[in-house]
Amino acid sequence: MPAILLSLLSGAVIAAKPLTPLPWFTFDDYPMQAFEKKWEGVTKVDLLVAPDGSIANCRVTQSSGHEQLDRTTCYLAGKRVKFVPAKDSDGRAAYGVYRSQAVWVLPERQMIDANPGPDLEVSLNHLPEGTTEPPVVKLAYSVDVRGNPSSCSLMQSSQYQPQMLVDLGCKELLQSVPREPVIGPAGQAVEAVKTGAVMFKTGSGR
Repeated sequence: MPAILLSLLSGAVIAAKPLTPLPWFTFDDYPMQAFEKKWEGVTKVDLLVAPDGSIANCRVTQSSGHEQLDRTTCYLAGKRVKFVPAKDSDGRAAYGVYRSQAVWVLPERQMIDANPGPDLEVSLNHLPEGTTEPPVVKLAYSVDVRGNPSSCSLMQSSQYQPQMLVDLGCKELLQSVPREPVIGPAGQAVEAVKTGAVMFKTGSGR
């Protein structure tokens, strides 16, 4: 896809970065009704970070199975968490999508496995020299108002990997992500910076 190859040559995009340290959610936040009914689960959300660093919207992408726990997750995130805003390839503050989750588990129970895993796995015959384990690249990329992806860069929080993996990760990720527009606080589609993780493995098949 020539457009994707060209996009890799454009300026770096920077993902929204939280200023508020973890943990954002603790057992003390458990809603009383949910505690009494022993409701548990993992709420995964997309936080839309506005160009001023505030949270403009919270969208549940995977429900815990309990609406009250999902609502509490979005309420607490909006109330507590502050961000450094994303920047587009021209260095301007932009909307950013930050993915997070709240693990709601009762103290007498074992922790729920909520590891999100990579967004994409890519197989190679061999990994380039200098690859750091685990062989993962965390990437930030821009989407336009139609959801079409473009500029892609290694996230500042990602560990070092050879440039070959960064370039290939960008190419594969931008080809595979759904073309879904990001909806702003007023219900309109907005340009935004999103993130994704690509894991490389050796062997046949993808």
